[in-house]
Amino acid sequence: MTGIVLDQASWSAGGTPIVAPTSLAFAPDKVNVILGPNGAGKSTLMKIAAGRLRPTGGRVLLDDRDIFAIGAKELALRRAFLSQHVEIDFAITVEEVVLMGRYPHFARAPGHEDRRIVDAALELVGMSARRRQIYPTLSGGEQQRVQLARVLAQVWDDTATPAPRTIFLDEPVASLDIHHQLQILDLIRTLPARRCSIVVTLHDLNLAFDYGDRFVFLRDGQVQAIADDSVDISPNLIRQVFDVSATGHNDHAGKRVLRFHL
Repeated sequence: MTGIVLDQASWSAGGTPIVAPTSLAFAPDKVNVILGPNGAGKSTLMKIAAGRLRPTGGRVLLDDRDIFAIGAKELALRRAFLSQHVEIDFAITVEEVVLMGRYPHFARAPGHEDRRIVDAALELVGMSARRRQIYPTLSGGEQQRVQLARVLAQVWDDTATPAPRTIFLDEPVASLDIHHQLQILDLIRTLPARRCSIVVTLHDLNLAFDYGDRFVFLRDGQVQAIADDSVDISPNLIRQVFDVSATGHNDHAGKRVLRFHL
């Protein structure tokens, strides 16, 4: 099976299970959304799937190969990971942060192609005008957009036949205002057409249902359900996972929107 597959992968800390044995294949060239309440194990599951955290049980496969047997450089070219919080507190420019994503691609110094890709990634996230600004002086939302550009630069492939890649995004719009949330999600939505499989965690269910293709519901470290269409997600499932009631209505454009109450 191609892509990233969890085969009964689990993780425990100090004898406490955080992620139960999980078998899961992410849909290739789709936006896979992991949903669940705080403490459900979403970030841990993503780190396991990305090969950043070795499971205490089971295994993770990338194109039928153990992901932990793949060399660091090869893995960096195949998948990228954006954490919720990336701390950089020293004087480095925005451009230099994004250039970090190109490190697996050059040995001593970046070339013209690396610089071109950094430029293109900054343009995509709307941060070209800030390229010379010192990174820690940016707002939290601006920093998150720069980090997304870094991740995109890492696995950038704009050739006619791009190689398949997977991008993991842990709450990529959490610190953004609504305008930039939609801007970034619109960008993420375009990536599967470039053979990028997306695995993302989001808190806003309506945004998740608008932009996602496949939905994995997690609670207490266990997968509760997987849905391939948001219309299949019932109020009972939302109550089961989030402990809230959901009612749907159609907005002025006819789109189904959920409202939540205790």
